[in-house]
Amino acid sequence: MLQAIREKTTGLVVKIFFGLLVVSFAAWGIGDYAFLRTTDDTAIKVGETKVSLASLDADYRAARDRLRRALGGELDENLVRTFGLLEQTVERATTQAALDEEARRLGIVASDAQVRQRIAADPAFRGATGQFDRFQFQRVLYENGLSEQRYIELVRGETRRLPLIEALDTGAAVPAALVDAIYRHRNERRSGERVFVPASAFTDIGTPTDDQLKETYEANIDRFTAPEYRAASVARVGLDDVLASIEPDEKTLEEEFAARKAEFDVPERRDLKQMLFADEAAAKTALAAIEGGKSFDDVAKETPGQSPERTALGEVTRDETIPEIAQAAFAADAAAGKTIGPVRTPFGWHLVEIVAVKPGEEATLASVRDKLLPDLKRRLAAERAFEIANKLEDQITRGRTLDEAAEAAGAKVVKIDAIDARGRDAKGEAVPLFAGAPEALRAVFDTAVGRESQLIETRTGPYFLVRPDGVTPSQRKDFAAVRDEVATLWAAQRRDEKAAERAKEILTALAGGEALEAITLRFNLRIEPIEPVLRTGDTSRNMPAQIAARLFALKPGEAAVTPGLEGQYVVRMKEIVPADPAADAAGVEQIRTQLRQDMAGDLVAEYTQGLRTRLGAQVNRAVVDRLNAPN
Repeated sequence: MLQAIREKTTGLVVKIFFGLLVVSFAAWGIGDYAFLRTTDDTAIKVGETKVSLASLDADYRAARDRLRRALGGELDENLVRTFGLLEQTVERATTQAALDEEARRLGIVASDAQVRQRIAADPAFRGATGQFDRFQFQRVLYENGLSEQRYIELVRGETRRLPLIEALDTGAAVPAALVDAIYRHRNERRSGERVFVPASAFTDIGTPTDDQLKETYEANIDRFTAPEYRAASVARVGLDDVLASIEPDEKTLEEEFAARKAEFDVPERRDLKQMLFADEAAAKTALAAIEGGKSFDDVAKETPGQSPERTALGEVTRDETIPEIAQAAFAADAAAGKTIGPVRTPFGWHLVEIVAVKPGEEATLASVRDKLLPDLKRRLAAERAFEIANKLEDQITRGRTLDEAAEAAGAKVVKIDAIDARGRDAKGEAVPLFAGAPEALRAVFDTAVGRESQLIETRTGPYFLVRPDGVTPSQRKDFAAVRDEVATLWAAQRRDEKAAERAKEILTALAGGEALEAITLRFNLRIEPIEPVLRTGDTSRNMPAQIAARLFALKPGEAAVTPGLEGQYVVRMKEIVPADPAADAAGVEQIRTQLRQDMAGDLVAEYTQGLRTRLGAQVNRAVVDRLNAPN
């Protein structure tokens, strides 16, 4: 029937009929016939590169989800606007589109092999054995609200943009004077001496009255308030809970090997050298010299802008170099000792010498069985845990109690008598069940008593489903019950006050011209030398940061008081020891590297902004604002 309608609507009479029908809609006040128009959902356009509303929406949702997880709850729209989340997403997408357009203009592409290599090398996707884990990969994508196709697109985009960013990184030059000044500031040392006045030395502090104790109790009421405790039933399903029951058969092991064979194969590697020229003629001239009997290195020495140090690429696989070079250098007839080229790439004209060829090795199941089997068992265990968790959640949605659902799903329920928001029981000891699972602990306090939570997938792997069974509200501890604790706190505070008074007394005596040796002798204290120390202190020499900081606030000969953990310090600065950059090449290079990275970041920001301007980046606000429209 639909086909018949399509055929009939191709006639002139029918077209006129539909035209009259549209006009009649307008005449009767039915003015909204936008459905007859073609809509453009392009949110961002840079040159020929477009970002669709759907793509921008996916990025925006992912950003919202990351913020929601970071805050641990539902998002408040006012907070989203305060963070400027949509504008940040638009800015990031516009910058990426500008880089993509420039990469397209230069002919830079990202091969499937390069994308696979980057994904496999990502530490986030490694399993317990340290190797790429397919289940871990899917799990991380799920947690971040990404489909596999979407993530591959993101990695491909990053890979395509990377050469542009790396080119800027190499151009960041750091002024030597700046490195020198920062090195001298960071590595200047100061020496001095200190006198510690221990609070424990003051025993004659009197006996507190009830009023003094009650005043201390009220002033430190947080220390004498019991937290809210909750009793809870907890179902936990983790990889380790089911691992012992997993024993894959030979067929499954063979299938796993077939799926991961490329991971174990050792690819062919070739040791390459290259010279890069701006034009083909120069490259051909150099090639003629090599074919005439000169070595690759000798020609590099004679060619302006080239040198043996700059030509070495080292050992690379086919996927580790740009496609044009890979196609030529890894061709079947490209033997060791041969020079190939000129090869044209987006960067210019290349001559490539094949120094050596290292053949690859094809893996066999027998050679990797001991490595593959533990990986497979853990993957299957993770999948089994996922199945149990889903079954557990399904049983809950059917109205089963947590205990009934756990029994049906094959999970165990643990009863917790009391736990506070820090994960500690009534004795103040950590509850091991919630170790590394703050999401599950938070659910115990966010879920109504007697109700089951949603299934919780933690970042560390295990799944949880919890049901709070009771609440013991937060309440003040009775003064009579904690009187001894209050008295201990009062005494500690009085001793601290006495130590501070003694330290000030020492400082006053010093200012009056009395020798520090005489003062310390009178108070039965001792002087400790402070060997040259950095601004940050030195914990290995029991030199707290606050003492070092005080030294750097003083002039030679000046003294001051600074508090310690169990008393007070009197600190006197004696000498400034300047830093010598010439004696620490590694330290200077570390600072230079950090500054270069910072400068490269600034260069990238300026470059991308320039690209956006030159390429005419356009943001369609009417389309973008749909993401903020009420549902």
